[in-house]
Amino acid sequence: MALVDPRIVEMPEDPGVGAMPPYSVLMDWTRAEVEGLDAAQLDFDDLSPDREWMWWSIRRQVSHMAWDSLVFSRRRCAEFLWPDGKAPEVIVWEDHRLGPKSKWDRVLDEDLFWELPAIYEKWQIGLDWLHQTVSEQSIETLRSTSETVHGTPFWSYVITTLPRGAAHNADDDRMITYDLEGSLWMVFYEQLAHVRTIQRLKMHQGLETAVELPRVGYLRLPHYWGDTEENGPDMTRL
Repeated sequence: MALVDPRIVEMPEDPGVGAMPPYSVLMDWTRAEVEGLDAAQLDFDDLSPDREWMWWSIRRQVSHMAWDSLVFSRRRCAEFLWPDGKAPEVIVWEDHRLGPKSKWDRVLDEDLFWELPAIYEKWQIGLDWLHQTVSEQSIETLRSTSETVHGTPFWSYVITTLPRGAAHNADDDRMITYDLEGSLWMVFYEQLAHVRTIQRLKMHQGLETAVELPRVGYLRLPHYWGDTEENGPDMTRL
């Protein structure tokens, strides 16, 4: 599959442009990479401590992207998507919280959503929610909606790929403030990095890749493109 124009899948340097990610390409690229794989290829992983990028199989990479789209939309975009405060129960939200007490660790309930068609169905819902947010809200609204959270080495590393929208606080360098423009691009970049990890898992198994991915966003960083197999920065609080 030919390379898409990198200009439409990277946060514009010029803030006056105000373009937002084309989330649908993530599904297109993933389906192209996963098509024809058998169960053994989909479920291959390596849990060695120094092989963190291989801890999730291809199937779980896809499941995580579905989880991420749904949970992020509910957590950060709910006021725009559901002004009445009633997010649809497309999954059991309580079982999919972000954090160590969640029943499922950043993937969909594997008792219910193990086969790829079921995962794709939930992922499409999340991608539609992300698209709805960026389509219906002005760039000014996205930039005026912000959140401050505890930083981690991982977040400190990846926000270097953004020209704006995420930064350490001047008063407390342990904290990072994201506006929704920056966060929505980061969701796109994170999922793009998982598509790249699917490619790396295929190559490790001696399989050919299907898509020429643009090296944008997180993929500019050596840990997420695959220039190194060393573990990347972790998620411990600063």
